[in-house]
Amino acid sequence: MTGPSRSSGFGSRASSFGGFGIGLLLSGMGCGALLGALLATTISERMGHGRIIWLASLLTCPLTALMPWARPGWSVYVATAGLAALSMGGVVRFVAQSSFQQAMTPDRLLGRMSATTRFVSWGGIPLGGILGGVSGSVFGAAGTLWIGAAGMTLSVLPALLSPLRTVRGIPAGAAPEAAH
Repeated sequence: MTGPSRSSGFGSRASSFGGFGIGLLLSGMGCGALLGALLATTISERMGHGRIIWLASLLTCPLTALMPWARPGWSVYVATAGLAALSMGGVVRFVAQSSFQQAMTPDRLLGRMSATTRFVSWGGIPLGGILGGVSGSVFGAAGTLWIGAAGMTLSVLPALLSPLRTVRGIPAGAAPEAAH
């Protein structure tokens, strides 16, 4: 076998987490997403829709670095907290981003904007799956998790470097055709 030992990766350790550990990780993500859905509007209104689009990712994506360190025992709880925070931040960002996009887009273009956004966002999922599989084969699961953590954290840069970093609320009259 070439490349790193498979026994050092997260995938091979997952079975040693047992049903409780795996369930804890997955339910942590679900609980984080639910909490994000409950808090998204409040957080966006307080922080600003534009700001929260980059800030939610900046605060939560680095927590994916907890995953490569997860082992059976106490570190599974830490990784679960990181995944819960990531899920919460992702939902808060998604709600703020969707609200911002819909408010800024004229009614006649909403369908196109939504379809394009989903195509770009979801279109990368198959490519990410293939690249993740190749990366796992070359670098092992832990290495792939590190690459994913770095990629997710760096993904905030386009929004952070855009005018969104200073936008508090959705500009009044953003989509002038909405009144028609």
